Amino acid sequence: MQRFRHISIRNLIAEAHGDPWAINASLQSGRPAQISGIAKALFNAAQSGDEAKSKFEEALRHFEAAWNHQNGDHPINDADEVERARQSLHLQAGQLPRIAIDLENIAGVLAEAQGFAAGQIATLGSRLRHIDDLLDQLRDLEQHMPLTPAERSELNARYSAYEHEAIRDTEDAVGQLESIRAKYSDTLQSSLTTLRIDGYDPQIIQTLDVPGTPFRAEPEVNRQKNQIEAFTKVFGHPPKSPTDWETAAALDSHSYDPKNGGVPPNIAIERITPVPGQGVVRTNLFIPGESVVNPQFDWPPGHDNLGDNRDFSATAGPESARVAITVDYENGIIVTRQNPSVDTKTGGIRAGTPSVSAVQKSDGSVLIKYSAADPFSPGGEALAKATTFDVNGSIAIAPTESGPVAGGIVTNFPAVEIYSDRAGETTPLVRSWPRFVDGQWGPMFGLEWHREIGDQEVLSRFGDQWPALQLPVLPPPITFPGLPRLPSPFPSLPIPLPGPVRIPLP
Repeated sequence: MQRFRHISIRNLIAEAHGDPWAINASLQSGRPAQISGIAKALFNAAQSGDEAKSKFEEALRHFEAAWNHQNGDHPINDADEVERARQSLHLQAGQLPRIAIDLENIAGVLAEAQGFAAGQIATLGSRLRHIDDLLDQLRDLEQHMPLTPAERSELNARYSAYEHEAIRDTEDAVGQLESIRAKYSDTLQSSLTTLRIDGYDPQIIQTLDVPGTPFRAEPEVNRQKNQIEAFTKVFGHPPKSPTDWETAAALDSHSYDPKNGGVPPNIAIERITPVPGQGVVRTNLFIPGESVVNPQFDWPPGHDNLGDNRDFSATAGPESARVAITVDYENGIIVTRQNPSVDTKTGGIRAGTPSVSAVQKSDGSVLIKYSAADPFSPGGEALAKATTFDVNGSIAIAPTESGPVAGGIVTNFPAVEIYSDRAGETTPLVRSWPRFVDGQWGPMFGLEWHREIGDQEVLSRFGDQWPALQLPVLPPPITFPGLPRLPSPFPSLPIPLPGPVRIPLP
């Protein structure tokens, strides 16, 4: 993500009603080389005629011309994929060439879309850098030159013109990128239909094809309308300010990322006393890798859950995390959102329900206690939350004259990032990487223990004033090879709070 001296990316996204960088990141997360590797493996295993060979070579040339090799992908094991496809899908040799051609076409279209998207982002970045330089010149002129009233008026007019130009450029990029993604999705849908007819399960490439696989994801064109409706349902009026739009995005109970298959998140909200001028504090709990191990009591084993596959990002939206907590000090609300989990083996998609409680001090400080579990956990979420197999912790946020500060104690996994969005500026408050293990085995080794994050003095202000976390009732006892939860190092005192207001989800 680019940084500018005088341009706020957050404000650009809000004013343009779309995030071109997020759309590009979604497209770039696809794995065309691996899809092409599957296609080559199937084609090489088949007895193909001249016509099939010609079509495959044409599709392969399309892919190789479009793929830029930048992400270092390597094809998956050829022999394993051929054997899996032929045995589990009961494919005959005659079906393999048609499937290979379809897969190679998908790889080519995806690689082409990635190239076009990267070009759009590069062009946008170049234009914004130019505008940023012009704004810097105006700022220098304003600070070092005596200006007449007429000159100052002209200066302000130029400021406004450059800012509007930056917004228009961002809007244009959003439109172009959405068009690229829509074209790719249309082509992909046609290819997936052909694959199904030929006997190949499209779910197999779902994890390689995250950016556009049309598994009933909410259309991007509906995002603004959905956010307006979600915000209006809670506050009685549409969003107006950038802060309003951030909260509207958190309240929006739709899934736009195709990997989530249109399955909605579970959202809970609680009211707090507003503290004007403190803006929004966003907390994202995210899995850095592509996937993590999801232990299941079945055979054969090998269940994985999709991760968020990213590094720290100040522009990550509420759908780019396993759990997102938004504290809106301007409107007086806390929004907690748990996004769907995806089982890569079965293709199952399910959203868990976060358990969250909060208490607020008279100075506006807020202490949030949360627990979230994998909805695919053996024995269910309730058992996971009652043992050690959940993501949990306590996060304290305190207003100050210079902006909010934050600190807390959280499980060693996953990654945690906290940002303050205030007066058009985004300030990182916490960026904490998983301790010990950050890869596929992170949940197995990182949920038992906790780590300190941020400013611990903020947390200590609450003393014994801790919110009572209401967990779901446990199911009947079952045999489960887990360890008992360690006692909390902090005393827990139930504080009478009104029950959380829950948003009805479709």
